[in-house]
Amino acid sequence: MAVPILNIEIVALERRLSSAQSEDNLTPDSHELGLAKEPVANEHPTEQFQLVDWDVPQHEQPQNTSIPLAWGAPDTAPQSPILLPDLQVLPTMSTSYPSPKQSPTSVGDVFIPDLTKADLIQLYFDRVHPVVPILNKAKTFKWISDPGNMSDARQCLQCAMWTFATAFSTQFGGFQDVMYARIRFMLDQLDLSSGDSLICHIEHLQSWILITFYEFAKTNYRRGWLSAGRVFRLVQFLKLYDLDGPRPLGSESEDDIISLEEKRRTFWVSYCLDRFISVSEGSPMTLNEEVVFTRLPCLDDDFQRGIIPQESFLAETMSSAELRPFSPLAECVILVTICSRALSHKQIYTIETLYSNIPLDFSSRHDWLDGMLTRRLNNLQVNYPSLTVAENPMIIFSYMVAHSTVIYLCRIIETLSRNDQNQPLVWEFQERGHWAAQEIARLAKEHEHLGYFKAHTFMPLTIYLSASRLAKHLEVRKGELGSKAAEDIERSLHISMEALQKLQSVNNLASYYLQLL
Repeated sequence: MAVPILNIEIVALERRLSSAQSEDNLTPDSHELGLAKEPVANEHPTEQFQLVDWDVPQHEQPQNTSIPLAWGAPDTAPQSPILLPDLQVLPTMSTSYPSPKQSPTSVGDVFIPDLTKADLIQLYFDRVHPVVPILNKAKTFKWISDPGNMSDARQCLQCAMWTFATAFSTQFGGFQDVMYARIRFMLDQLDLSSGDSLICHIEHLQSWILITFYEFAKTNYRRGWLSAGRVFRLVQFLKLYDLDGPRPLGSESEDDIISLEEKRRTFWVSYCLDRFISVSEGSPMTLNEEVVFTRLPCLDDDFQRGIIPQESFLAETMSSAELRPFSPLAECVILVTICSRALSHKQIYTIETLYSNIPLDFSSRHDWLDGMLTRRLNNLQVNYPSLTVAENPMIIFSYMVAHSTVIYLCRIIETLSRNDQNQPLVWEFQERGHWAAQEIARLAKEHEHLGYFKAHTFMPLTIYLSASRLAKHLEVRKGELGSKAAEDIERSLHISMEALQKLQSVNNLASYYLQLL
């Protein structure tokens, strides 16, 4: 036993000696600045040390991987057993920005076998696509399998698909953080390399959308919110809000019908993201509904087959009383638009009461929103009855958004009651808000059978609105409620809280909203 211990002590002494010699090489000025003299052999580090390729297996990498970095990550940075041993997980600042295809030496690397890549792509289309349906499967597989057609933007999109897919399974959680670090670095390089170019590829925006949803679910609310701002500006830069507007004579779109539909879906997912954040925060919306000249998305089956029918515009649908089937994404767009209009309705009411005693057109706006919401709920029930709801997470979420809008209208009426003696209307909406909150709790319970890994990223927002409404109803009406009614409310409140607690393991938004309750 003495020999191994002696060997360990010898190694420790050698390390101390090496460290002392390194300190001797520092001049007084350079020591104060934290800079060391570079040996002559390191004047051209790229000749002595080769960059690691993302897609080359670990056993085929060069043996000499001791890359000297003056700006490396701290020694306490987390490590993963599947990483290359001498590379850190987290990205660090660098003075040079290589292409996204070039592996930066200051970012942790992870080898992904081809079979794992295929599993992640399949997982993406099984669990991510139903709630973020922006990609055509056949087209995506075509450019993924063609390395010659893999642009920098598509390289980023592929990595973003892998990264977001890891959030929907426990199987790939081990390298989730390093994948996220890698895609953020790649996107930063793509932004910097673009400079003042007026060209932006749709895959660039799609990558940011996927990463923004990932950040809301797996990092924190603030980071997701800031990345969402990047998404909205790219949407405006690409003018995706005006894909189907009138065109000058002789000017035809360069996109095929599938690419055009992908752009439509990319816009509408971004539009919904804008509304989710605004409703959650009560903040102004970025993408203005009044200037949208892009048609609603078609049914996903038609989109995947490449048969793209011409859908109506949002403005036409909002003013129509026709009961007809829309795609789950389109239903969500329509309902979240009503919810955002309810938010604007509340904001207008607040400003009007600040400057005058009588709110202008309050009743007509409120009645229109209530009537529109009732028609959309009827349309959902006709085209997506309760027996089929549990099969599609986007439809479940659409129902939840509709019920959340009822709760929002209830809040507005309660605010009005301070200046209005029309208590029967207030009580009516309070009962409707109570019913809507119980429906959200019921749908959250039903979603357990589908699995929370398939839940929409912003489902915790609707559950939070349900729980807060139920808690308030129980507090205000407790003296008037019978024992059975009080038990029903407490049971629904318990279901909502339990759903948020279970969602915490897969979605950090659940933790965020639990802290607000």
